[in-house]
Amino acid sequence: MKRRFGVWGERRRGVRRFIFFSTLTRMIFLANLLGLIILIIGALALNQFSRGLIEAKIDSLTSQTRLITNLLGDQATGEEGMAVLDEVAARRIIAGIDLPEKARVRLYDKNGRLVSDSALLDDRVETGTLDPIVDTPQAQPRVKWWVRLQNWTDARVNDFPVYKKHRQRLQRHLERDIKSALRGNVVAAEQYEGDALIVAVALPVKRVREILGVVVFETHDVDTILASQRQGLTPIILLAILASLLSSLALTLFIALPVRKLARATEQVLSSSEKRDTIPDLSARGDEIGDLSLALRVMTAGMYSRVDDIANFAADVAHEIKNPLTSLRSASETLRIAKTKAQRTKMIDIIESDVARMDRLVTDISKASRMDAALAREPSQPLDVEKFLSGMADFYTQTKRETGVDVVFVPSQIVMASVALEGEASGPIIVRALENSFGQVLRNLVDNAITFSPKNETASPKNKTASVRLSVGRGSDDHEGMAIVRVEDDGPGIPADMLETIFDRFYTQRPKGAVFGNHSGLGLAICKQIMVAHKGTIAAANRLDDQGEIKGACFTLHIPLHTPSKLRRAKGKKG
Repeated sequence: MKRRFGVWGERRRGVRRFIFFSTLTRMIFLANLLGLIILIIGALALNQFSRGLIEAKIDSLTSQTRLITNLLGDQATGEEGMAVLDEVAARRIIAGIDLPEKARVRLYDKNGRLVSDSALLDDRVETGTLDPIVDTPQAQPRVKWWVRLQNWTDARVNDFPVYKKHRQRLQRHLERDIKSALRGNVVAAEQYEGDALIVAVALPVKRVREILGVVVFETHDVDTILASQRQGLTPIILLAILASLLSSLALTLFIALPVRKLARATEQVLSSSEKRDTIPDLSARGDEIGDLSLALRVMTAGMYSRVDDIANFAADVAHEIKNPLTSLRSASETLRIAKTKAQRTKMIDIIESDVARMDRLVTDISKASRMDAALAREPSQPLDVEKFLSGMADFYTQTKRETGVDVVFVPSQIVMASVALEGEASGPIIVRALENSFGQVLRNLVDNAITFSPKNETASPKNKTASVRLSVGRGSDDHEGMAIVRVEDDGPGIPADMLETIFDRFYTQRPKGAVFGNHSGLGLAICKQIMVAHKGTIAAANRLDDQGEIKGACFTLHIPLHTPSKLRRAKGKKG
């Protein structure tokens, strides 16, 4: 009994929580989203930088190109007001421009003919410092490896259809840009030459309002700058990979390993009954893994408790059946050698009595063995205990008057006035119970009380009218939230050392004058079984008078009160 209530105690520790409020759920979401968030932030930052870089390049090239066209319009358009492009002066001006690396300036006349190109100037000598000599030969292969990896990645990315369409849409058409600029338009945009990204600006060269040519200023360093920025994104990528690895490790430690531990512990429990307590208690985690461990522990305890009950029940059944069988054998052997008719008749009566006893015993054993299945099939429902007890008292009054014992129901208000129970009366006392099974418990207790109660004509002076009293009230303190049902009688009471033993299977105590074998000893055991299924308890005690003498027995049932869901929510908000 203690073990079984311990199981129920553990079960109550399991918390029902909404899935998105679970610690485990939050951990899974955060662990898997962390790396993604890092990558998204890095990608957005790089994309924002690339857009800003291109726009800044367009603005810068537009300003520089406008300066060049203004200079050409002032110094390379002929003399004496003639609107003619001076190609020699124009080439000199273009050659004198200090251009950054990967920048190119071209000048076209008004017919679209190339006049000057900064990339084709033969008289330019580029000067600069040589790269320092690398002393460590290991450094170069590392750079080459990274460059090869980056080039391979860029090539794979550039093969994506979406990028191919983007490049095709922005492919450069130089002649079209020149013609547009000759019409007085400003052409400034990002374009592609093959797979290379460039920023180009085309502006007309004017003298007053006449267009004399077009300057095309372009730069090819955008890809280089973006590549360096992608290299700067490498720490973010590595951080995202590290976050993913750590999240995977966390999921392994917090989910996979505990589940594996529970699985192995379950296998050990199945392999040996001596390892029934090997399932770890992870309920302190406060998540689904903890609930799972708690459920497995409860299930294992219940399973072994059931196995132990079956083993004990089988042993008790064998012992109880063996007694009438022994009596039958003895009577049958005696019947063979009986010499008189009276002796034979006596042996036959004994045999019939033992057969009836065995039939009664087998019937009760069958009922007890099917009790768990019956409890599982029968639906529970709210039950007004006061009305139920009142109806039962009326039933006994109307149908079993020949017992000579009155069965009465004591209303809760009267019970409270006589301090028989602990609680205070306030509204109907409702429990959620299996009506048939709960009624069986009360009928067993009332029938036992009637059996041991003196008949009214033989009642003692203290109890001139013997009765069995049914009462109910609400519990308080340690029994708060419980309904307390009591069945009291005026019988001889129960031996003090038998107050717990009477709930064991096949325990029997006969009142004076009762015939041996009329009771199987399973009634109170079945009552206990039913109360455990209701998450309640049953206990026996003696009623004492002022002198401390026993004046009857009292059986007390504790069963949880039924609280409707609306009332539970209201109490929760109030608290």
